[in-house]
Amino acid sequence: MNLAAFDTTGLFAVIYKEVRHILRDPATLILIVAMPLMQLLIYGYAINLDVQHVATAYYDEDHGRAAGILLKVLAASKTFDMVQRVTSRAQLEHALVTGKAHVAFDIPAHFTSDVAHGKAVAIPMLVDGSDASVAQAAYGTATRIGDAFSQWLDPLGDSSAVEIRPRTLFNPSLRTPNFLVPGLIGLVMQNITMVLTALSIVGERERGTLDQMLVTPIGAGAVILGKLIPYAVVGFFDLLIVLFAMRFAFNVPVAGSVGLLLALCAAFLLTCLGLGLLISTVARSQIQAVLIAVFFLMPSFLLSGMFFEVDLMPAPARAISDLLPMTYFLQILRGIINRGATLADLWVPASVTVAFGVGVLALASFRFAARSSR
Repeated sequence: MNLAAFDTTGLFAVIYKEVRHILRDPATLILIVAMPLMQLLIYGYAINLDVQHVATAYYDEDHGRAAGILLKVLAASKTFDMVQRVTSRAQLEHALVTGKAHVAFDIPAHFTSDVAHGKAVAIPMLVDGSDASVAQAAYGTATRIGDAFSQWLDPLGDSSAVEIRPRTLFNPSLRTPNFLVPGLIGLVMQNITMVLTALSIVGERERGTLDQMLVTPIGAGAVILGKLIPYAVVGFFDLLIVLFAMRFAFNVPVAGSVGLLLALCAAFLLTCLGLGLLISTVARSQIQAVLIAVFFLMPSFLLSGMFFEVDLMPAPARAISDLLPMTYFLQILRGIINRGATLADLWVPASVTVAFGVGVLALASFRFAARSSR
């Protein structure tokens, strides 16, 4: 074949044919327009590297004027959002275990009286060290606020001082793998299971073998289970590989129950399989299946809290995050692995994860059966 010689008329005919093909395919046309817009919105609008609005709990044992002023100053800094007031130190620590707060302040009794008499006072600050960047930024801001508050109390610096004393409850060395590697469990399970399931079913449909199976007496239900079970095994096998590497290659221990972790991973696996099956009912080709999968995977990758705290995102991005199964599964992974949380601590994300799994798989099975009966 001589690539140097070609017919100009034929070239324009092929170009015309491909343009017509693109314009006649609404799904591909939507993806061509939507993909760059989604990337622009996520990277330019939703991702915020400035640490602000960190969920904060506090225990005010003093109830005095100075304590109230200090809490107002902390809230006014925009770094801390005072989301929970507790009535005991046990509840203060529990707020961090459940993930409802990432920082907690413990204002001791007689705080107002001590600063009024010129005594130095230490304010314990509990920090969730799972995300090192958030922990360091929160501590830095709290330290500056403590210094400024001390100067306001005593401009000459002769007597009273308010010192913020941090105590990191989880990941005290602030290692980055302790934050990122648990999240990789969810990404690996979702990416591998969803994409392989979608590609397998769409590939069978393109070759015509899926229609041949559906006309046999085994039924659509058996076809669905037969297609999903192998990829469920693959997804769980990849999960065990990542867990092994996390523990022995990255030295990230599981602080909580391994059995609970595996059980909730199985629930998330239902969601991944359901999404793959759902994509296969929409895509007409394997290329479309990949594009649709990427269109779903990108928000899960960037808006679920894998790399960037959801609390730091604007309200529309947080609303999208609330619709992503990965968001709740990441709360489970980091809760069990990093903080040793129990099912009672994680019942909200656990319930949502199970509901997603059952709901998505049921919807996908219904659409698959409906399409197969046509």
